Amino acid sequence: MSDRFFLCSTWPLCKTAGGRQAVLKSALPPFVNGMSRREPDLEHPRPAITASSRGRNFAPRLLPGDTVLYTTTKGRWGEVRAPHWRLLGALVVRETFGTHEAAARDYRQRGHRLPSNLVVDGNAPLPVPLTLHHGRLHTDEWDAVCRERAAACGAVAVCEAYAVDLFAPPVLTQDLMLAVFGTVPNTRTPPEISEAQADRLLDLARPASDWRRAA
Repeated sequence: MSDRFFLCSTWPLCKTAGGRQAVLKSALPPFVNGMSRREPDLEHPRPAITASSRGRNFAPRLLPGDTVLYTTTKGRWGEVRAPHWRLLGALVVRETFGTHEAAARDYRQRGHRLPSNLVVDGNAPLPVPLTLHHGRLHTDEWDAVCRERAAACGAVAVCEAYAVDLFAPPVLTQDLMLAVFGTVPNTRTPPEISEAQADRLLDLARPASDWRRAA
């Protein structure tokens, strides 16, 4: 059983004007992943991490016992006008599979719905009105990259989710990130971090309710 920690970022639905319209029209969590195949699907009790976003750079590295802390990318989110990150939650890897089909069988045997980022028959991507591309014309090309990456690298890490907040997630400021890491980590290829850094990040993240919209 592994005991490593990683830091990863994702684009929230509220990143774009179209995504914010989707939040309002469909009563969606603003900080859920904004893609048609949520990577990861943090609304699911057992989210999956796949290669649909980062190819071979992340999912194949994961082992049971690994913990992944998920943040947004840096932005001006909600009422906090200074650029910052939001801490969305932590995923602990429970099982890994070599193909999306094998992972899908496990979900079905447990009676769970499939997370949207599993690319298998019968699990279509979410419709465009539920994504950050809301209001744009749909084309099948948007799902082609996910299908290609699933075929090229079928690694799936099935996780349990902890401390997930997709409505008002805690704020991570630039100063906080520098205090914890000494730099701002590049999460395009998610870096391994220490357990102490992970714990400190969780401890120092400020509740969104502490902030007030700048005048």
